[in-house]
Amino acid sequence: MANTCAICGAEINVFQSQKLTDGNYICRKTCKKKGFKDYDFVHSDLPGVEAHLAQVELGTKLWNTYFVPRLKTKDKSQKLEVFYPVYVAADVGLMAYVETRYKIFIFGKSQLACVYRIADLVGYDYSTETTQNSEGKTENVNYATLTFRNTQGLNPVKIKVSGPKSFEKMEKYFNTLFGIQKTLGNAKNTWKSQINAAASIGSAIGAMMKGDQAALEDKAAAAAEALDTAIYGDRTELEQKADAAIAAVK
Repeated sequence: MANTCAICGAEINVFQSQKLTDGNYICRKTCKKKGFKDYDFVHSDLPGVEAHLAQVELGTKLWNTYFVPRLKTKDKSQKLEVFYPVYVAADVGLMAYVETRYKIFIFGKSQLACVYRIADLVGYDYSTETTQNSEGKTENVNYATLTFRNTQGLNPVKIKVSGPKSFEKMEKYFNTLFGIQKTLGNAKNTWKSQINAAASIGSAIGAMMKGDQAALEDKAAAAAEALDTAIYGDRTELEQKADAAIAAVK
């Protein structure tokens, strides 16, 4: 029995199709290949797949525009921070997760990328899983999981790391970039941020008690922003850089 690809409209048989969780089918030969191998097509619906394919299309353009030139540059202000296969271009507020493909062995190299705003990174966690290798022996595999807000498509991103030290290097980099490292030097600033967040929340509660809906909405938004800054650091500049870079490519 033939099915129709919900994206390109091609007629496909059971061996050529990938069924999605909402009952739709997509073709393996063309549409599925446009996405990352890490993307969970089986448990995704059609809107999720379309969001991911759009993410890869834009991400690959951004990768070629901003990251590839920085791989060769000697300009220190444009230096990439690399946590392979994740690349960070802080000067444009973007980070890329890259999938490299080869047609035959090491020949016919091509790259796809999912690119994220650095400012949307809200979680970077370390974990270890016990697996069996091809020889049937058990081994521990270490992972870093990166989670992003405001992001459709491939999210979170799970990459292999060599061990705790390599993850700690990544963690320290992002903590420093966001200004949220837990050191005595910035304890005062963190405390101030938390106090400002609490004050904003208090103002929102006060507006609610007075029944001032308009004021409540404004104060609730301010409270959310203040609390966000207290937890994640002020990322305004990173957001502005990323938005400008993305707008220039779209």
